Amino acid sequence: MSYSNCVVSLDAAHSMIALPVEAPVFQVRGDHGVTGTDGAPGEPRVYEEWGYAERAWYLEKRQGFTGCSVRSCGRRRASSKSGFMKSIWAERTQKPPVEAFRFQISEVGYRSLRSYLRATIASEEPVGIVGNSRFCVARPSYHLFHHCHHYTAKGLREAGLPISMWGSLDPLWFLPSSFGASYPSPNSHYSLSLLLQLRICATG
Repeated sequence: MSYSNCVVSLDAAHSMIALPVEAPVFQVRGDHGVTGTDGAPGEPRVYEEWGYAERAWYLEKRQGFTGCSVRSCGRRRASSKSGFMKSIWAERTQKPPVEAFRFQISEVGYRSLRSYLRATIASEEPVGIVGNSRFCVARPSYHLFHHCHHYTAKGLREAGLPISMWGSLDPLWFLPSSFGASYPSPNSHYSLSLLLQLRICATG
């Protein structure tokens, strides 16, 4: 049985899925974290990266406490983000703490994951293009019980990993950082539940 790789980035505000590709489909700008096929410096490696968020978070940069409060109420327009990058989100994000998890998945799981990611796009016509990233209308709507961590968890389940989609919501992200120095501030969506599941899968 042949296998493919899948990389998940999780920071204090977001999660992304990256699929390594052997050659760039088009010219990719930037030179962050270029690695060889074995993860060592050398031959360029490109990632096809996917994410999901409330549209204003992606395109209008409403990422502070106010934006977080608005997104927790009602259904919001969602966007699916895809693009070819020379580095994964964990190497580019400015919202620590951040971790990256690499998984080996079967070819069947890989195809299932790609089908799921494609199916989250409601329209191929982009609502925005920033650098190498395309932002398209996504399904379903963004709300408190369906956000980027649900999107990531469901994708990993489609890939055959034992990740709970509903366990990816951690209500404690509403707590202020004074409850613990290592706990995120209230303007983050950091999911400790998803983090623990990813750690278990990565080591198991």
